[in-house]
Amino acid sequence: MFMEINIYLKTLQRGWWIIVLVMFVAMNVSLLASYFTPPVYETSSRFVVSPNAAVYTNSWDIVDSLDTLDRRSIINTYKELLTSAATGSSPAVENLNPELSSDQYSVSVVVIPESNILKLSVEGPDPNGVVQIANVIGAEALDYINQLYPVYNFSILEKPEFPTTPIRPEPIKNAGLALLVGAVIGTGLAFSREQLYYSYDRLRERAIVDSVTSAYTRSHFEKRLREEILNSPDASFAFGVINFRGIEESVDVLPQVMIDRAMRKVTQVLKSELRGRDIVGRWDVSQLSVLLPSSTSTAIETTFKRIQKYLAEPIQLNETGDIIVRPDPCIGVVSRNPFESSNDIVERVKSAVAQASSYETPTVIYLSTPFIVEDGAE
Repeated sequence: MFMEINIYLKTLQRGWWIIVLVMFVAMNVSLLASYFTPPVYETSSRFVVSPNAAVYTNSWDIVDSLDTLDRRSIINTYKELLTSAATGSSPAVENLNPELSSDQYSVSVVVIPESNILKLSVEGPDPNGVVQIANVIGAEALDYINQLYPVYNFSILEKPEFPTTPIRPEPIKNAGLALLVGAVIGTGLAFSREQLYYSYDRLRERAIVDSVTSAYTRSHFEKRLREEILNSPDASFAFGVINFRGIEESVDVLPQVMIDRAMRKVTQVLKSELRGRDIVGRWDVSQLSVLLPSSTSTAIETTFKRIQKYLAEPIQLNETGDIIVRPDPCIGVVSRNPFESSNDIVERVKSAVAQASSYETPTVIYLSTPFIVEDGAE
C-alpha cells in the first residue's frame, strides 16, 4: 500500500506542470465564457390565496372555506391560472413592449410547499424588463382570477424587487469549479502520460532487449558499437563474440526451453564478470557479444581468458541434475583500429570467432589489428 502511494506521489511530482497548466486553461476559459455570456437577472413576487370574507354571512362559512382551501387541487388551479397569465394569454402581456416579451425572458410559477402561497419568477437580460413583466403579469392575474373566483381572495403578498446583481453568470463560482475540474482532468492526464511513457519504455525495451537472455539484441548492440566509434573516435575498445559450441550442438537435441535456460545462465555469468559500463548482446542463437569500452590492448586477452574460465562451467538444465550441458565457449576478440568502420570490425570478429571455434578445445583468438593475428589457444 505504501509503495503504491509512493508511486502515485512520484507520478504527481513528475506531472505537476500538466495539472497546473490544465487548471490555468480551465480557469481562463471559464472567465472568458463568463465575460462573453449575457447576464441574466431574476425577480419574483408572491401571491396568497385566502377566503373572501365579503361573500360569507358568518364565521363558520369562513372556517369551511379554509378547510376547502387545504385541498391541493384548489391551490394548483390558481397556479395554472397564474401560469396562463404568465405565458402571455392575457391582453396585458400581449401588449407589452416587444423587447420585454421576447424569448429572452422566461417566467415560472411554483407553489410554496405546505402553504397557499404562489411564487412568480421572471428571468431575463434586463433588470428593468424583469420587474416590468412581473408587475404586468401580477396585475393582470389579480384582476382576472378575482373575477373568476370571487369566493377566494387572490392578493399580492410580496412585490417584485429591482435586481442589482445577475444570477448568471457567476465568474468567481465558475472559476472555482473550473479549477476543480481542471485539477481532476490534469491529474488524469498526468497519470495517462505516465502510463504512455511506461508503455513506450516497455515497447522500447522489447525492441532492444532479448526476451530470453535480457541482453541487448544484435541490432541494438551494433548500434551501440557504431555510437562508440562516432562518439569516441580516438578511444580504444575491445569487441568479442562468444560462441557456446556445446549449446550450439545441443540445439537440435534438447527442447528449446532448455536451450533458452542455458543461454540465460551463461548471460548471467558473463554480466557478473564484467564492469557496469560493459555491454552484452545476443549475437546469434548460441552466441553472445561483448563490448568493452576504454580497454587497453594488454588487458584484453587476459580479461577474456578469465571470462572464458567461468563460462566453461557445466550448466544443470533440470532440477534432478541428470541433464547437463557444457557450454564450451570459443571466443573471438578484436581491438579497435582507428581507421576501421563498424562493418570492418564486425567482419574481423566473425573471422576471429570462426578461428576459435575450429579448435577442438575452448580457445580465445585475439586479433589486435587488421594485419596481426595472435593465437590465444591454450
